[in-house]
Amino acid sequence: MRFLPATAISRLRSSSSNRLLCFLRSSSPLPAAASTALSSHPTLQSNGDGDANQQPQLLWWHRAILPLTLAASAGVFSLDLLHAPAYCDPLLHHQYGLAESTDLSKEVPNVFIDELRTILQDDMTLDYDERYFHGKPQNSFHKAVNVPDVVVYPRSQDDVQKIVIACNKYNVPVVPYGGATSIEGHTLAPNGGVCIDTSMMKNVKTLHIEDMDVVVEPGIGWMELNEYLKPYGLFFPLDPGPGATIGGMCATRCSGSLAVRYGTMKDNVISLQVVLGNGDIVKTASRARKSAAGYDLTRLIIGSEGTLGVITEVTLRLQKLPQHSVVAMCNFSTIKDAADVAIATMLSGIQVNL
Repeated sequence: MRFLPATAISRLRSSSSNRLLCFLRSSSPLPAAASTALSSHPTLQSNGDGDANQQPQLLWWHRAILPLTLAASAGVFSLDLLHAPAYCDPLLHHQYGLAESTDLSKEVPNVFIDELRTILQDDMTLDYDERYFHGKPQNSFHKAVNVPDVVVYPRSQDDVQKIVIACNKYNVPVVPYGGATSIEGHTLAPNGGVCIDTSMMKNVKTLHIEDMDVVVEPGIGWMELNEYLKPYGLFFPLDPGPGATIGGMCATRCSGSLAVRYGTMKDNVISLQVVLGNGDIVKTASRARKSAAGYDLTRLIIGSEGTLGVITEVTLRLQKLPQHSVVAMCNFSTIKDAADVAIATMLSGIQVNL
C-alpha cells in the first residue's frame, strides 16, 4: 500500500480549510467591517445585475461542497493517524540530527565489503529487504532512522573476531543482533554499519550434568535449550518470551515469569566470552561457583546491550526439573489482599515459582 507524501497531505488540508472558511463567511452574519472586507474578495465581487444574481448560487455551491470537504478532511486525518510508519520507510523524507537521512543505503568502502566476503563467503547480504528487516524494530517502540549497510551471519567466534577487527579497521559501526524480541531498541542501526546476526551460532558446546551447568553459543533460544536439557532432568529457568536467544537475554539482562524463584539473567550466568571492539577476546570468569578474584566482568557485560562487545559464548547455571508442580487460582477483592497472601505464602517456606 502506498501512502500520500507529507506535502500532498499538507496541500489537501490547506485546500479543505480554505473552502470551509469561505462557507462560514457566506453563511454567517458578519459585522459591517467584516462585510466590507468580504465584499472586496475577488470571488464575491459583483460586476452587475447578472453577477449579483449569481451570488446566491455561489453560496448554495459552498453549502453543497461542505459535506464533501468534511469527508475529505476526515479521510486525510484518519490516514495520517492510522499510519505510523518507521522512519526507515523509503517513501518518507525526514532528517536525523542535522543531516538528511533519506539515503538509507549509506555507502561503505568497497574494500571493506570485499574483506567481509573473504571472511564469510556467502554468509552475508547486501539485500535491502534483509537490511530493512534487521534495521526496523520488531517489538520496540523506538523508531528507526536508518538500516544497516550489511548483515552478516557468523558461524563461530573466530568469524566474529575477524568481522569486528575489519569494522574497527575501517571505522564501521557494529550492531549485534539476536532474537529481536526486546523493546529496548538496541538492535537499531542509526548510523548504518554492520549487523552481526548470531542466529547461525546455536550449538550446545558442553553439558556438565553433575555440575548443573552448560556452555552454549549465543544464537540458541531458551526454548530450544530446554528441549535439549529435558532428557537429562534439567532446565534453564528464565522464560522472557518466545524467540529470545541466550545472547540477547544476556545483553538485556532479562528476567521472566520465574524470576521470583530463580532470579534474573545476572543470577544464572556463570561466565561469558566476549569479542571487544578492537577484536580482543575476553573470558569474564571461570566455571567455579565461588570466586572473589578481580572485577565482576560477567555482570558488567550482562545488560550492556551490545555496547561493550559481542557475546560469543555463555556458561549458564541450570536447575533440576521439578517432578511435580501445582497450579492454584484465587480471587481477591483488593490488590492488597492478593499481595498479603503472596507475602504470607513466601514466608511460610513454600517454594513458589511465579
